[in-house]
Amino acid sequence: MSRTRIIVIIAAALVVTALFAKNAVQKGGAQEQEAYKRIVPVSGFVLEAAPFKRTISESGTLEGRRESIIAAETGGQVERIYVEVGDHVKTGQALLKLDDRLLELEAERALVAFDKAKLDFERVEKLKAEGSISQSEYEGARLALKGAEVQYEYARKMHEDATVRAPFSGTIARKMTEIGQMIERGMPAFHVVDNEQLKLNLAVSESQVADVAVGAPVTVFVEALHDSFPATVNAVGERATSGARTFPVEVTVDAHDGLKAGMFARARIFAGVDSASLVVPRAATLPDVGRTVVFVARGDKADKRIINILGTSGDHLAVAGVAAGDTIIVTGNQLLSQGTLLSLSLQ
Repeated sequence: MSRTRIIVIIAAALVVTALFAKNAVQKGGAQEQEAYKRIVPVSGFVLEAAPFKRTISESGTLEGRRESIIAAETGGQVERIYVEVGDHVKTGQALLKLDDRLLELEAERALVAFDKAKLDFERVEKLKAEGSISQSEYEGARLALKGAEVQYEYARKMHEDATVRAPFSGTIARKMTEIGQMIERGMPAFHVVDNEQLKLNLAVSESQVADVAVGAPVTVFVEALHDSFPATVNAVGERATSGARTFPVEVTVDAHDGLKAGMFARARIFAGVDSASLVVPRAATLPDVGRTVVFVARGDKADKRIINILGTSGDHLAVAGVAAGDTIIVTGNQLLSQGTLLSLSLQ
């Protein structure tokens, strides 16, 4: 073989070797970049036991401390209406008056009969003292006087009932009649609400009601006002609601500007303090096929842990299923699965 041919073969071999080396370098770089892409940057914190203030969250609709549908106690035609929706009324204030002319005359007739019965009884008493009448005649006069008194009191009450009055101080929430309308006894006329103090009726599960105490502080958030108000547990039911396995809990809220009966509210009831609990932010938890999980950093990999929620307080949860010293991942946890490589920074 000539010297020139040998040189050409050697040169070709060097070119092929260089090309293979270049491809290997490029492939290794791509693999390194792909491996880098699989590392998820996350942040978290080292879990430590700490005191935890437990709360119970429920929702309901605000009601007046007292609410009443005011109905007429006698029938007749509406002659006058003294109030409108939104008016504040005091106890005993007249709300409505029926045409009471016949009732007034009946009360006057009954009064005349009562006065006559009194005079008759006074004469009978004198005759009885003189021994001029029998005991039965005396008893007849006494019973006649009593009957006349009852008739008068009944007629007077019917006449008074022609004016419908407020049973307590409050606000007219609804008016259900108009001037000229004929109403019957027992027909609703007004809805009066006492807004000086509001109440919120809640349903607390049987697993939590033991932690609710009368007088416990409550925070009530009213969505319509975008504001929170202090409140207090006023009563805890002694019997579960039939079929619901929940217990009624009544919370009272003092009056505030804009706070009205009928508004939707969310209550957070103070349920005690645990001296040492494992507490994680709500953002660290994730739903997982009907379970709740968190991710813990084990070296450079993510480890999924199933947890049980023992209590809540705002955006924090007391949990079981993790241990003090675990690094709980909070930011970036939604991108993780079991064994995902991590790039961890501690908060």
